[in-house]
Amino acid sequence: MDARETRARLAEAMAAVKAHPCWAEGSKGKALQDAVSGVEFELLNTARGAIQRLDEALKAADFTPVPTTLAEAHADIVAGLDADAPPPPVRQSPPPAPLGGPRIQVPPPRPRLPPRP
Repeated sequence: MDARETRARLAEAMAAVKAHPCWAEGSKGKALQDAVSGVEFELLNTARGAIQRLDEALKAADFTPVPTTLAEAHADIVAGLDADAPPPPVRQSPPPAPLGGPRIQVPPPRPRLPPRP
C-alpha cells in the first residue's frame, strides 16, 4: 500500500472501531477505547519524531560554515557591507488623518434618575 492508501485504510479502521456498538458501553468498549488511544498516542509520537528529524535536516541545510581564516572572515564582512540595502517598505494602507482634523461631537451624558425610595 502507498501512503495515500495507508492513510485511507487507517481512517476507515478508526471509524469502524468508533462506530462499533460496544464503543460507548459494553464489556469490550474499554478495550476498543484503549486500542484507539494507543494508536493515537503512537501516531502523535511518530509525528513528533518526524518533525524533529525534518527540523534537524533544515538546520543542517541552512548551516553556513564559519570562515577558517582571518582573511575569509574579513572578506565576508566586506561583502556584507558592500551589499545593497533592501528597499524601504511600501505603505499599503492609506496615510493617517492629519492632526487638527474635524472633532467628533460627543453628546452630553444622560441625566441620572433619582434613587428609588
